[in-house]
Amino acid sequence: MSDIEILTSHLGSALIISAIYIGWLLRDFSRRLGEVTRLPPYFRWFDLGNALLMAALLSYIFQCSAALSDQPQALLQPQFSLTAVYAPLLLGIIINLVITFIYWGWLIKEK
Repeated sequence: MSDIEILTSHLGSALIISAIYIGWLLRDFSRRLGEVTRLPPYFRWFDLGNALLMAALLSYIFQCSAALSDQPQALLQPQFSLTAVYAPLLLGIIINLVITFIYWGWLIKEK
């Protein structure tokens, strides 16, 4: 990581934390909407999406702390970023997005 990436690494953590918080809010709102409309409990998939986002957050924090201390070098490899940070981040966001459209897609169709 370059110097500017190290200095701004805390901003990436804040973005992932905000995505987890939004996922938690959407889970709660979707649960309530599902109770009213008697939809199956798809809202439980938000738990999986948020767990993947938490795994990505922890991996990102480990990677940033490794960049600050230059130890261990395995955490600084691009393969670690791809498999431990970006893949869970992408999967978690896709799961949350799909479940959000299942519950709230009717808002888009309404005119």
